[in-house]
Amino acid sequence: MLEKCCLLLSANESYQNAESDLYLLTGLKVGHSTHHRKVNQIELPLPDLKQGLSEISVDGGKIRLRTAEKGEPSFWQEYKTARLQEFITELSFR
Repeated sequence: MLEKCCLLLSANESYQNAESDLYLLTGLKVGHSTHHRKVNQIELPLPDLKQGLSEISVDGGKIRLRTAEKGEPSFWQEYKTARLQEFITELSFR
């Protein structure tokens, strides 16, 4: 169970933040280097592709969003995007 928590937190944020969040949530101290090591120990199976993959694009950053109401302050939001060939495009905000 602890390993699953480490992996989940490491997947959603930096190893340093995963260390402090795990301590806050469970009271257990697990160093950021241990989070990193756990992630690198995972063996992920290769997907069963029906055709070859020739293009992949991944990006992310921050974007400034304005509100609909004039005079309201704008805010910054992180985004992540991924594209596999011309078939699948994903965009998500955090």
